[in-house]
Amino acid sequence: MKKTLLLLASLFLLNSCAGYPDVRPGEDGVHRVVIPTDDVEVANRSAIRQSNNYCEEFQKKAYFLTETKKYSGSIDENTYNTGKGISKAAKIFGGGILASSDSKNQQQTGKTVGLGGLAMDEALGKGYTVEMKFKCH
Repeated sequence: MKKTLLLLASLFLLNSCAGYPDVRPGEDGVHRVVIPTDDVEVANRSAIRQSNNYCEEFQKKAYFLTETKKYSGSIDENTYNTGKGISKAAKIFGGGILASSDSKNQQQTGKTVGLGGLAMDEALGKGYTVEMKFKCH
C-alpha cells in the first residue's frame, strides 16, 4: 500500500512539475498549445507560460508563429457571453446577500442565487479555445 501511494505521489509531482499540460508537440518542430477557456486573457497568459516551460526543458526559448482565439460553444456567442455575465452577477449577488443579511430566509435566497450562478457557469462551460503555435529555438 505504501509503495502504491509513493508511486502515485511521484507521478503527481512529475505531472505538476512539467508545467505544460496543454502543449501538443509536433513532429515538424511546430508545437501547439490548445486551451479551452471562458477567459481568453487568462488562457493567453497560460499558453505563453506553458510554451516557455516546454522550451526551457530543451534549454531553448519559445518563438510564436500564430495565435488564435475562436468561439467553440454549443450556443450562439452572444447568448453564451450574456449567460456568463448573468452567472457572474448571480455569484456576486448571492455572496452579497449572505454577507449582509441576518434573516434565515434571505440567507437561503442568497445561497440559491449564488449556487444558481455556479450551476449556470458549469452548464455553459468553456466557450472559447485559445491556440498558439510555436517553435523552440
